[in-house]
Amino acid sequence: MASIQSFGGIGRALSHRYFRRYWYGMLVATTGIWAYRVALGWLVWELTKSPVWLGLVAFTEMVPMVIIGPIAGAYVDRKGVLRVGRLAQAAWALAVASLAAVTLSGEATKEILLIFAVLQGCITGVSNPAHLSLVAKLVPPADLSPAIALQSGTVQSGRFIGPALAGLILQHYDTGLEPQHYSTGLVFALVAIGLIFFTIILFTLRTIEPEKLSSSAKSLTGDFADGLRYAVGNFPIRTLIVYTAITSLLLRPAIELMPGFADVVFGRGADGLAWLLAIFGIGSLASALWIAMRGETAGLSRVFSINLFIGAASLIAFTATDNFWLAIVIVAVFGFSSTAVSICSQTLIQHLVAGHMRARVMGLLGVTFRGVPALGALIQGWAASLFGISVAVGVGAGLCLIVWLAFANILRLHNRSGEMERPEKNENTNQTS
Repeated sequence: MASIQSFGGIGRALSHRYFRRYWYGMLVATTGIWAYRVALGWLVWELTKSPVWLGLVAFTEMVPMVIIGPIAGAYVDRKGVLRVGRLAQAAWALAVASLAAVTLSGEATKEILLIFAVLQGCITGVSNPAHLSLVAKLVPPADLSPAIALQSGTVQSGRFIGPALAGLILQHYDTGLEPQHYSTGLVFALVAIGLIFFTIILFTLRTIEPEKLSSSAKSLTGDFADGLRYAVGNFPIRTLIVYTAITSLLLRPAIELMPGFADVVFGRGADGLAWLLAIFGIGSLASALWIAMRGETAGLSRVFSINLFIGAASLIAFTATDNFWLAIVIVAVFGFSSTAVSICSQTLIQHLVAGHMRARVMGLLGVTFRGVPALGALIQGWAASLFGISVAVGVGAGLCLIVWLAFANILRLHNRSGEMERPEKNENTNQTS
């Protein structure tokens, strides 16, 4: 145990048995989800040869997720984080296993893939609030910061491992059937096995305290409205959600637009894109591990503010250079800072929110992670077609600097920075609005 504790916050978080199990399962599942995304995109491309269909599949996945997510948070508060998380994860595994069967049988069509994308978006819309809320149920408040950082670290690790595994399978496994049917179906089958493994793990977990479920007699939309009023009426939570959404709108689309930078700005094509995304992932993973080892919530509002500034400034520097290797260094900094902003906002909100409102608030926050970047990419992509990709992304980063200045001034002028890290006294109560 002493050797584990030497890793600071990481050791403390992993010393909790049920969180440790969850983290292992999450790493397997997240790796599988990234592999699934690569395989699905490849299959859509092989069947259609159409970038329009690639965008359509991504859009149909995102829309139900954004619509359902906030409402699903109210359902999670009613039924319990573990219960909903288990059912959603089982549905995920069943859906991917079904897609694997359809694909391996050679029956996959672009229309069927579109249906599965909608189904995936619906399931993810339900599972996101549950998974975002679950970590706080598996560790005590003192270890929440490193636990959330480790959860984010699994996403960054999966971003590397999943596409690499999927690429190997897509490239090398073919038994005479059409490659897009057999090799892609094999990826889906392996992903389904990983999701089943994670589902089994979820059924072995127990929360550190019995879950206190909402006893509201209102409709789900009524409970959602209560959660929205709670978030809007709580200064630090409102501030963190709003500024996280704005940075997701202005900074995060740069990643979706990286293919344009790799090809048009740096003239490096697919190889350059691989470098840029890999280095961004390395910076992100380093950020997650640093915050996890830091291991405390105190001071995270300052870390949030500093990295908000660094993220915007580094992205401006990135758009101002045509030197590929300098851009690689800047992308690492951008990956580190943008991930730090995301982890800090989630940790602080988890620390601040009252227990009976947790899933509803995390459902709202989840929209800023998923839907807002997609909207930002649409807006900046349109602007890039008119003014050039560097100008579009650079202007977004410049606006984000203004956002950072407003954030710092609001906290300073109102002398409310301490509220960003001070939880409500009734956090664990079961009140209803």
